[in-house]
Amino acid sequence: MPADAAETRPVTPSPPLPGAANRPYPRVIRRFVRLGAREEVSRMLDRTYPADVVQIMKALSPAERKAFVDILVGHARAGSVLAVLPESLTIDILAQVSDERVAAVVSRQPPDEATLLLRLLPEARTEAVLKLLDEATSGILDRLLTYGPETAGGMMTTRFLALERSTRVSEAISRIRGEPEAETAFYLYVVDAAGHLEGVVSLRQLVLARPDQELHAIMNSKVLRARADQPRAEVADLITRYKLLALPVVDAGSVLAGIVTVDDALDAMADETTREMYRMAGLNTEDSVTSTARDSVRRRLGWMLINLGTAVLASWVVWFFEGTIAKVVALATFMPIVAGMGGNGATQALTVVIRGIAIGELEFSSAGRVIWKEILVGVSVGVVTGAVMAVIAFLWKGNPVMGLVICLAMIINLFVAGFAGAAIPIVLKWFQIDPAMGSGVIVTTFTDCFGFLSFLGIGTLLIRYLV
Repeated sequence: MPADAAETRPVTPSPPLPGAANRPYPRVIRRFVRLGAREEVSRMLDRTYPADVVQIMKALSPAERKAFVDILVGHARAGSVLAVLPESLTIDILAQVSDERVAAVVSRQPPDEATLLLRLLPEARTEAVLKLLDEATSGILDRLLTYGPETAGGMMTTRFLALERSTRVSEAISRIRGEPEAETAFYLYVVDAAGHLEGVVSLRQLVLARPDQELHAIMNSKVLRARADQPRAEVADLITRYKLLALPVVDAGSVLAGIVTVDDALDAMADETTREMYRMAGLNTEDSVTSTARDSVRRRLGWMLINLGTAVLASWVVWFFEGTIAKVVALATFMPIVAGMGGNGATQALTVVIRGIAIGELEFSSAGRVIWKEILVGVSVGVVTGAVMAVIAFLWKGNPVMGLVICLAMIINLFVAGFAGAAIPIVLKWFQIDPAMGSGVIVTTFTDCFGFLSFLGIGTLLIRYLV
């Protein structure tokens, strides 16, 4: 069963030079661009890795970058460069390029990369570009675009090797030699006449088998697979958990539709990690160093106002104990320590639990055990750090009761930190809310309020020993 023979991968003109960004290439390219020396710039692109071209582009001025992009989009390696560019920069470049030139770039890209590029275009432009492509390529990309970008179907490629179960080993090897454009030849997928996935044969199995054997005799019928609508985070987890180089994707009828390769899984994991990191900080993933100040303010202001509200709540707790602080001013010296230790402990628990949820290590059935473990960790850390801080407070202020107050407050706050850091993301997940979104703000509110409440509350109870 051929794998989209109409698709061809461009041949790299010459071996690239790694680390070009660390050489004087930006200065040389800037000079060539200013002189309009298109051929010289093109030859340098032949010898530069796509990732290094990204660094070169960052060193160019806006006018130089525009002239450079004009040369780049006509180069055979344009697709490879656009595939590794930051999304915001790619969108800016596509806005400067005509539909005809976008179509030329897309036609040279693998289907999965071409689909990602088309998703960055407005819907009207996407349709216009598809009309400029040949019928076979347009049909493939149009089908891939029907899948959600966060699904296995949205990240798969249709360049794979699939042969019918009755194919002999010698014939299969000949087919591999005749399909150099396939995404990976490490796995050969075995299908029936209708295209249903039946098994997989590794390249090693194929080489060691007798030439006259049929594929069904050597295939592994217990093949891991993903559904086309399966979330890409789960697909990436399958690939990394079982150390696969590629994972087949099937449609609702178990027909082999494509494969997801390990490099796409790594990209998905990197994107998910970035997304979680941004969400924990209350940031939009579209916010970057290349964003305008206006866009960054618009994206950050909402969460900062929420943070302001939680800070006011913590300040209200402190206000409630103004009388105690007025009598024992030394308490104000240690308040940031109690709140800071609680915040750090909660962040650690929060990070571990969110990661466990993201990679499938944590299920609701084990939630109680995880929460209890984080509470135990928090209390243990609180006992040790609280004892250390008690000694410091005694040596600093000369009052052992002050040391006792801060020790007990740190134990209580780290108990709260462990509980909140583990329980809050699990509860959000239970309500089908992204656990990374808002967890940090909620947990910080808990540790700040309970930290001040425990420290100043205990101080108020023992105030006669502190004055």
